[in-house]
Amino acid sequence: MTAPFSLAAARERLGADAVAAIERAVAAAPPLRAEQREQIRAVFATARPRQATASAVPAPRAA
Repeated sequence: MTAPFSLAAARERLGADAVAAIERAVAAAPPLRAEQREQIRAVFATARPRQATASAVPAPRAA
């Protein structure tokens, strides 16, 4: 299982330059239209928790 999302960990992993570039891109982007917001809400409202599945890729064999 993966750890819960942490904004601080993501910022640390990406680095200051990448975070600054992302923040500039977000600031420059036009706002979402009402229809876009509703579509995004609908996607999250209908999402189901992921069920654990077996890996399709076999594990490497020990030498």
